[in-house]
Amino acid sequence: MTDFLSRRAQAIQPSATFALSTKAKELKARGEPILDLSLGEPDLPTPAPVVEAAHRALDEGHFGYTPTAGVMPLREAIARVYTERLGVEVDPSMTMATQGGKQALYQALATVTDAGDKVAILQPYWVSYLEQAHALDLEPVIVPCPAENRFRPDLDALKAALDDGVKAVILNSPSNPTGAAYDREEMARLADLILQSGAVLISDEIYEDIVYGPEGHVSPLHVRPELRERCCVVTGLSKGFAMTGWRIGFSIAPTWWTQAMIRLQGHTTSHIAATCQQTAITALGRRDLVEGLVEVFRRRRKRVVPQARTLPGTSLFDPEGAFYLFLDVKELIAGSSAMDDSKALAEWLLERHHLAVVPGEAFGASGHLRLSFAASDAVLDEAFQRLDEAFAQL
Repeated sequence: MTDFLSRRAQAIQPSATFALSTKAKELKARGEPILDLSLGEPDLPTPAPVVEAAHRALDEGHFGYTPTAGVMPLREAIARVYTERLGVEVDPSMTMATQGGKQALYQALATVTDAGDKVAILQPYWVSYLEQAHALDLEPVIVPCPAENRFRPDLDALKAALDDGVKAVILNSPSNPTGAAYDREEMARLADLILQSGAVLISDEIYEDIVYGPEGHVSPLHVRPELRERCCVVTGLSKGFAMTGWRIGFSIAPTWWTQAMIRLQGHTTSHIAATCQQTAITALGRRDLVEGLVEVFRRRRKRVVPQARTLPGTSLFDPEGAFYLFLDVKELIAGSSAMDDSKALAEWLLERHHLAVVPGEAFGASGHLRLSFAASDAVLDEAFQRLDEAFAQL
């Protein structure tokens, strides 16, 4: 029956991160001693004041339909918080709530491109960027961000792509999977190229709260506020507030763009759950609730980076944001007769050593493994012991 499927449907690949996590959960349910470092999900609970807000919302009867972009108190809260965070005036008409960041990304891309348009994707990339481009019949233009350049883009390659008619650029800082977080100078150079072109920018800032350097998070709008008229910032509560399953994303974009996204969402999901909108209002008013979570990840980063540096046949980029280690295993694979690529290595680690990690192929970067350190100290210590023993065998 696959003859009935469109070329678009056949081109879309399943999410490698969710597929691996699902397989790990299935093995664990069968009694296997699986350690799962595959999924980008904080292992901490949603802060109690946010959960209490959900109870209040239910008691108050927030059950019905709402405006597509969210109730006005939520849009006003997003505008208030992100006027301060982005350093540009954000009007509520520029905001909307979405089913997580993925929906915001898809709607942003869908409303500024037509089939056949080119979209620049920086590599390594988060798995959904490429598949969303396929879903929209776009032509992905891959711009390399080499490890030797600290996973920053080759600006000559980006300029060439822009000169060749790229319609949109997708930027992710802090980055999933690499943990790269641009500083002001780096961000300004990239933003200037976009300003000089005719492209729009979709800036995925979902990890904005989890940055380890003294400068903190840098948005393109911090350094080039004039990009405001053709930049869509995508963010949400999943990472900083440990609210992945609540599915609360936001977009902040010029009104002309936001209105188009609202029209599209009105014919797909309508709006996010009314109860979740009330919890989002509470969370946005309690930025202090993020500080404890960030401190946990800062401590874990200090714990795992030295352990990762001792693994044989590997090298490591110190993550500047998010909660991932992007481990270079090319030397390890080259010295092994049993492994052809990092995908085979990840499968071997899961089957033989009961450790779930994501191969670099999922991000367009073969020869790497992504390890999430969103796990307890005990799990992380055991995971690195297993990695050390496994790699020593190769």
